[in-house]
Amino acid sequence: MIRLGNLFWVALAGTLGYGLYHLKHEVKALEDELFRLNRQILAEQQAIHVLRAEWSYINQPQRLQSLVQRHLDLQPTKPAQIGTLATLPVRPAEAPAPVAADSSPAAPAPAAPSLKSKTTSVTAAPAGAAKTVQRAPVLAAHETPAAGGR
Repeated sequence: MIRLGNLFWVALAGTLGYGLYHLKHEVKALEDELFRLNRQILAEQQAIHVLRAEWSYINQPQRLQSLVQRHLDLQPTKPAQIGTLATLPVRPAEAPAPVAADSSPAAPAPAAPSLKSKTTSVTAAPAGAAKTVQRAPVLAAHETPAAGGR
Protein backbone atom coordinates (compact mmCIF):
# COMPACT_ATOMS: atom_id res chain seq x y z
CA MET A 1 0.00 0.00 0.00
CA ILE A 2 2.87 2.36 0.75
CA ARG A 3 4.35 1.77 -2.68
CA LEU A 4 1.08 2.82 -4.33
CA GLY A 5 1.04 6.08 -2.31
CA ASN A 6 4.67 6.78 -3.15
CA LEU A 7 3.98 6.15 -6.82
CA PHE A 8 1.04 8.58 -6.68
CA TRP A 9 3.17 11.34 -5.09
CA VAL A 10 6.05 10.83 -7.53
CA ALA A 11 3.63 10.96 -10.47
CA LEU A 12 2.02 14.10 -9.01
CA ALA A 13 5.42 15.77 -8.50
CA GLY A 14 6.48 14.86 -12.05
CA THR A 15 3.23 16.19 -13.50
CA LEU A 16 3.53 19.42 -11.55
CA GLY A 17 7.19 19.77 -12.60
CA TYR A 18 6.29 19.34 -16.26
CA GLY A 19 3.36 21.77 -15.87
CA LEU A 20 5.62 24.41 -14.29
CA TYR A 21 8.27 23.88 -17.00
CA HIS A 22 5.65 24.24 -19.76
CA LEU A 23 4.11 27.29 -18.05
CA LYS A 24 7.56 28.93 -17.72
CA HIS A 25 8.22 28.57 -21.45
CA GLU A 26 4.75 29.80 -22.34
CA VAL A 27 5.20 32.90 -20.15
CA LYS A 28 8.63 33.48 -21.71
CA ALA A 29 7.10 33.31 -25.22
CA LEU A 30 4.35 35.76 -24.21
CA GLU A 31 6.91 38.16 -22.70
CA ASP A 32 8.92 38.01 -25.94
CA GLU A 33 5.78 38.79 -27.95
CA LEU A 34 4.93 41.67 -25.59
CA PHE A 35 8.45 43.07 -25.98
CA ARG A 36 8.20 42.75 -29.78
CA LEU A 37 4.80 44.50 -29.81
CA ASN A 38 6.06 47.31 -27.59
CA ARG A 39 9.02 47.85 -29.95
CA GLN A 40 6.63 47.87 -32.91
CA ILE A 41 4.34 50.40 -31.17
CA LEU A 42 7.33 52.64 -30.44
CA ALA A 43 8.47 52.42 -34.07
CA GLU A 44 4.94 53.30 -35.28
CA GLN A 45 4.79 56.28 -32.91
CA GLN A 46 8.13 57.52 -34.23
CA ALA A 47 6.90 57.08 -37.82
CA ILE A 48 3.74 59.04 -36.97
CA HIS A 49 5.91 61.81 -35.47
CA VAL A 50 8.00 61.97 -38.66
CA LEU A 51 4.87 61.99 -40.86
CA ARG A 52 3.33 64.83 -38.83
CA ALA A 53 6.53 66.84 -39.21
CA GLU A 54 6.51 66.23 -42.97
CA TRP A 55 2.82 67.17 -43.17
CA SER A 56 3.42 70.45 -41.35
CA TYR A 57 6.30 71.23 -43.72
CA ILE A 58 4.28 70.35 -46.82
CA ASN A 59 1.33 72.51 -45.73
CA GLN A 60 3.27 75.69 -44.98
CA PRO A 61 1.37 78.59 -46.57
CA GLN A 62 4.51 80.21 -47.98
CA ARG A 63 5.56 76.96 -49.65
CA LEU A 64 2.08 76.39 -51.07
CA GLN A 65 1.96 79.97 -52.38
CA SER A 66 5.28 79.56 -54.20
CA LEU A 67 4.10 76.25 -55.71
CA VAL A 68 0.85 77.84 -56.89
CA GLN A 69 2.69 80.73 -58.52
CA ARG A 70 5.17 78.37 -60.15
CA HIS A 71 2.76 75.70 -61.45
CA LEU A 72 -0.69 77.30 -61.81
CA ASP A 73 -1.74 80.16 -64.03
CA LEU A 74 -4.19 81.76 -61.60
CA GLN A 75 -5.09 85.43 -61.77
CA PRO A 76 -7.11 87.54 -59.34
CA THR A 77 -10.84 87.78 -60.06
CA LYS A 78 -11.82 90.84 -62.07
CA PRO A 79 -15.08 92.71 -61.42
CA ALA A 80 -16.21 91.99 -64.98
CA GLN A 81 -16.19 88.25 -64.23
CA ILE A 82 -18.86 88.57 -61.54
CA GLY A 83 -22.43 88.48 -62.87
CA THR A 84 -25.82 89.43 -61.48
CA LEU A 85 -29.13 87.61 -61.29
CA ALA A 86 -30.48 89.79 -64.09
CA THR A 87 -27.92 88.39 -66.53
CA LEU A 88 -29.04 84.79 -65.94
CA PRO A 89 -31.37 83.39 -68.63
CA VAL A 90 -34.97 82.70 -67.60
CA ARG A 91 -35.85 79.01 -67.49
CA PRO A 92 -38.82 78.26 -69.81
CA ALA A 93 -41.98 76.81 -68.26
CA GLU A 94 -42.23 73.05 -68.66
CA ALA A 95 -44.97 71.84 -71.02
CA PRO A 96 -47.21 69.00 -69.73
CA ALA A 97 -46.27 65.58 -71.06
CA PRO A 98 -48.62 64.15 -73.74
CA VAL A 99 -50.93 61.40 -72.49
CA ALA A 100 -50.57 58.14 -74.44
CA ALA A 101 -53.86 56.68 -75.68
CA ASP A 102 -54.69 53.28 -74.18
CA SER A 103 -55.76 50.63 -76.68
CA SER A 104 -58.54 49.20 -74.46
CA PRO A 105 -61.75 51.27 -74.57
CA ALA A 106 -62.99 49.99 -71.14
CA ALA A 107 -60.10 51.47 -69.15
CA PRO A 108 -60.51 55.19 -68.43
CA ALA A 109 -57.60 57.47 -69.16
CA PRO A 110 -55.59 58.46 -66.09
CA ALA A 111 -56.65 61.80 -64.69
CA ALA A 112 -54.21 64.66 -64.73
CA PRO A 113 -53.17 65.98 -61.33
CA SER A 114 -55.32 68.74 -59.97
CA LEU A 115 -53.33 71.91 -60.26
CA LYS A 116 -54.46 74.95 -58.45
CA SER A 117 -53.33 78.20 -59.81
CA LYS A 118 -50.45 78.79 -57.47
CA THR A 119 -47.78 80.82 -59.12
CA THR A 120 -44.74 82.20 -57.50
CA SER A 121 -42.93 85.25 -58.59
CA VAL A 122 -39.28 85.97 -58.08
CA THR A 123 -38.06 89.48 -58.32
CA ALA A 124 -34.48 90.10 -59.31
CA ALA A 125 -33.78 93.78 -59.01
CA PRO A 126 -30.51 94.92 -60.56
CA ALA A 127 -29.88 98.57 -59.78
CA GLY A 128 -33.41 99.98 -59.76
CA ALA A 129 -35.17 97.99 -62.53
CA ALA A 130 -37.54 95.31 -61.18
CA LYS A 131 -38.15 92.18 -63.24
CA THR A 132 -40.87 89.67 -62.29
CA VAL A 133 -40.58 86.05 -63.41
CA GLN A 134 -43.71 83.85 -63.45
CA ARG A 135 -43.22 80.21 -62.45
CA ALA A 136 -45.27 77.18 -63.50
CA PRO A 137 -48.08 76.04 -61.16
CA VAL A 138 -47.07 73.53 -58.51
CA LEU A 139 -48.88 71.07 -56.28
CA ALA A 140 -49.00 71.96 -52.62
CA ALA A 141 -47.43 69.41 -50.29
CA HIS A 142 -50.82 68.27 -48.90
CA GLU A 143 -52.58 67.97 -52.27
CA THR A 144 -52.81 64.70 -54.21
CA PRO A 145 -53.76 64.14 -57.81
CA ALA A 146 -57.53 63.85 -58.25
CA ALA A 147 -58.89 60.41 -59.16
CA GLY A 148 -61.15 60.43 -62.18
CA GLY A 149 -64.86 60.72 -61.15
CA ARG A 150 -64.68 60.03 -57.42
